[in-house]
Amino acid sequence: MTSPLRSVADIIFRDGPVFTATVPRRRASRGSRPVPASPPPAAVATCGDRILAVGQTRDIMDLAGPRTRVIDLQGRLLVPGFIDAHAHLIAHGASQLQVNCKYPNVRSIRDIQARLAERAATAAPGAWVRAWGYDQSRLEEQRHPTRFDLDAACPDHPALLTRVCGHIVVVNSRVLEMARITADTLDPAGGKFDRDERGVPNGVLREAAGLALAGLVAPTLDDHLAAVAAGTEDYLSRGITSVHEAGTDAFGLRAFQAHLAGRVPRLRVYAMLEPSDRAFQEAFLSTGLASGFGDEWLRIGPLKLMADGSSSGPTAATREPYAVDATDSGILYLSQDEVNERFLAAARAGFQVTAHAVGDRAIEMVVNGIEHALAPGLRMEGAPAPARPPRHRIEHCAMTDPALRARIKALGIVPILQPVFFHEFGDGYVRNYGPARAAEMFAAGAFLRDGVPFALSTDCPVTFPDPMLNVYVAVTRQTMGGQVVGPEQRLTVAEALAAYTLGGAYASYEEASKGSLEPGKLADLVVLSGNPLAAEAEGNLEAIRGMKADLTVSGGEVV
Repeated sequence: MTSPLRSVADIIFRDGPVFTATVPRRRASRGSRPVPASPPPAAVATCGDRILAVGQTRDIMDLAGPRTRVIDLQGRLLVPGFIDAHAHLIAHGASQLQVNCKYPNVRSIRDIQARLAERAATAAPGAWVRAWGYDQSRLEEQRHPTRFDLDAACPDHPALLTRVCGHIVVVNSRVLEMARITADTLDPAGGKFDRDERGVPNGVLREAAGLALAGLVAPTLDDHLAAVAAGTEDYLSRGITSVHEAGTDAFGLRAFQAHLAGRVPRLRVYAMLEPSDRAFQEAFLSTGLASGFGDEWLRIGPLKLMADGSSSGPTAATREPYAVDATDSGILYLSQDEVNERFLAAARAGFQVTAHAVGDRAIEMVVNGIEHALAPGLRMEGAPAPARPPRHRIEHCAMTDPALRARIKALGIVPILQPVFFHEFGDGYVRNYGPARAAEMFAAGAFLRDGVPFALSTDCPVTFPDPMLNVYVAVTRQTMGGQVVGPEQRLTVAEALAAYTLGGAYASYEEASKGSLEPGKLADLVVLSGNPLAAEAEGNLEAIRGMKADLTVSGGEVV
């Protein structure tokens, strides 16, 4: 038994299995005595907001007192709290309050229209009707809805429909009028207004074109607070105890702070600076605050940029054209000079930097920018060397080849991957990018073999937030349509669980305080409804995807 101090436990989990996610000890060198294998831990004790001890049940039970709550695992696996290293918690919470248009809830534009019309019938006069989650590749019509489709469903309300990836929105004619978008409106840098045969915008706004709506649909603080509460409740119910919020502004930070100050169930937030608001980022840099500022509930994370579009749109910036369209290779938001300049300024200010980068063309640009920011000769005169080795990130990091992965390793970059995307979007990847490129996407197996630390995440609400579905797809690489894409990139269950816990903690410099079950670390734990390690050993991988969180502990409290 290992314990930092003698005390009485508040909670004891007994009669394991227990997955600690700890880094295994090195094997003994040749010629030395073999180190006898110790039995795997079967029990964990917590005291206050910390893990008190990890060991065998008979030893851990010595820490029980008259008020200790004892939980018999009964064959269920105890794991560290899941860390979703790239998600949009506020957007996820807000989406739960909007019209759900995700497949298989909707299968046609007619289905979307029916749902929008139902919401409009109960909306106040002039109120917005907002919906999310459609995927044109899964609609019977095999196209995006347009302003005219939304006009038919919501003639008297402004209507906004967001694609599942969050990179494309559709609005009705009333919104186009409110935003003053006409045939004379030029496409913005990094964005596009889809148009009809006369050149008139048809209501589909891609990437940065959606910024034309800024100010029209701005949420209130109460809206943000409701979204944070709804997203937090859902995440904790799934065993997710920490989230890396993939872009928030001052308003979002205020909402997180207000929520966390209340006597409510809480999860831990590592907040990236909103990439679409350059003025906010520059103002924040001027304060002297940097990544890591905050406490164990809310910390400032990296400064984030947007390099390209989405993997499923598809709008990712690729070196070679799409397999389905030889004239298209995606959308870039920034030039190389802009990436270099902004990363260097952030790194000089003490920030971890990151960027949304999906296609190999965008990833190469981001790697170049990080390499530029790390160049010793560019450090500000008189500035001290960094207190810790830089641990910059790439969000998604979907399309890489051996040369790119070698550069990522050399620069100490942490890829933040979403293998769960294959479940919902994998069939489209094969179609849009071709089988060879699709097989290399989200290359967890290659990064593992190369010794590159990485983290798993969902990008929720882009796709499903379920941790065990993510683990299942990381282990199988199987799509919703039944294809197995890139089997050489599979992980084992233990590898996936470690990347989903300790990997996320490493990506935020917090591996010393969370991500594994060790004495002294934060008491963030999850009891799963089954044992995915046993299911893997039995060859029953399908059982994994149905497993849920039976109980979640955050900061020592059962939430």
